[in-house]
Amino acid sequence: MIRAVAITSLLALLMLVLYLPSAYPAQAFLAQIRAEHAQHRAFWGETHALRMLETLFVLQAASPRQAPLMPAPEAGRPPVDSAVHGEVGAIGGRLAGSAYLRSLNALVLLATYRLAVLACLLPATALFLALAMADGMIRRAVKSKEFIAHRPELFALGMCGTIMSTCAAVIACVVPAALPPLLLPSMPLTSGALINLALANYHKK
Repeated sequence: MIRAVAITSLLALLMLVLYLPSAYPAQAFLAQIRAEHAQHRAFWGETHALRMLETLFVLQAASPRQAPLMPAPEAGRPPVDSAVHGEVGAIGGRLAGSAYLRSLNALVLLATYRLAVLACLLPATALFLALAMADGMIRRAVKSKEFIAHRPELFALGMCGTIMSTCAAVIACVVPAALPPLLLPSMPLTSGALINLALANYHKK
């Protein structure tokens, strides 16, 4: 059951991510970034909003800048080789200038910005996740000492819920729609609660 939920969720997530650039222009993703920055500035304050932008720039600086279909020119290349590379570069230029790839790049930029928002809130969410995992393992150990039966249906529910909540978080990072400021931080907390449930009812055969 858990494997079926994971495969289905990942396939649905992949199809949605590949569909969104064809349904929305690049301007929609960029406009959403501007709107969310203004929203975060009003909700979290100017300092935190600027820190989120700085994190976005850091993440963007680490990404590759040159497309793989556009090789750099080299001196002393044979004429036939140069012609082939010229054709490949022309194909890469046409692909890079297509509306779909522009929208895909804008989608990646929106997802990177929302990941930057999560990164700025990481200390609090990471602490909650660590406490939730520790509490789940302690509850499992206590059940084992007291000879209380573990419930595999709750373990399956927790694992399936964790997979689905993770996929929902990825969807929330890429969809060009207005999100409440507290939605992104609440998703790791939801995953932490579900992981706690799964760990507390995990039964090792």
